[in-house]
Amino acid sequence: MVEAEQTGKGNQMTATNKDRAEWAAAALRHFQCIAGTYHDDALTDLLCDLHHWSDRENANFQNALETARMHYQAECDVENSNEYMAYFRTTAGPADDTFVADTPEQALELARKAFSEDPGKFGFSPADCGYLVLQAIRIVNEDGEELLHWMTDEYRLQLHAPELLKALESQVEAANEILDTHDEIDPLQGGIEDIVQALDHIIDDLEGLSEAARGMLVSHENGNTQIAAAARDLKASIAVAFKAIANAKGGAA
Repeated sequence: MVEAEQTGKGNQMTATNKDRAEWAAAALRHFQCIAGTYHDDALTDLLCDLHHWSDRENANFQNALETARMHYQAECDVENSNEYMAYFRTTAGPADDTFVADTPEQALELARKAFSEDPGKFGFSPADCGYLVLQAIRIVNEDGEELLHWMTDEYRLQLHAPELLKALESQVEAANEILDTHDEIDPLQGGIEDIVQALDHIIDDLEGLSEAARGMLVSHENGNTQIAAAARDLKASIAVAFKAIANAKGGAA
């Protein structure tokens, strides 16, 4: 575990409670080897012998014990209020460690730095380190609440690759539908263009017919009244047809 603040206790300036417990365990193991005491009795026997040592050295054992209690409480208060668990995801398997920091972001930076400097401390063997790649880190508080989830771009892409593939397949399917629709529209568009061209010819013919009727009407203006009336009716009919076709042409275009 990595600690962000100093404890102010000599060479323990960067120590954590986990470190302190390990030091005590090492001292107890050494005491067991020397005294030959059993594991279950080691702590009690060591305290008893320390009391004897205090008497010989004229040290106040009770004062030291009370001061130790205060240091213990202070160190627990500091770590418990700023302790974060970091869960590592790697290509060689998971790992975890605790970090003490002021914020989750600082804990994340400490975790990334610790992993980059010495991945072996997380239990990975030299053989693992040959292909070991950090993929993600989750920062969790003491209540088990996830506060941060950092991951590399490569792992993020790997994680979301199925979703990306599905989205790409949907886009390809939509594109194919557009192309199929376009293929169906092309003949219709060509047919519409043919209709417009035919209407243009009809309109031209009707315009010529209208002009002929107009000339016919003028030439018989003073002549046969029946012919003049028929010519007028023909002109009116052509005008209606012309308007209808022009409207049809505009709608088709």
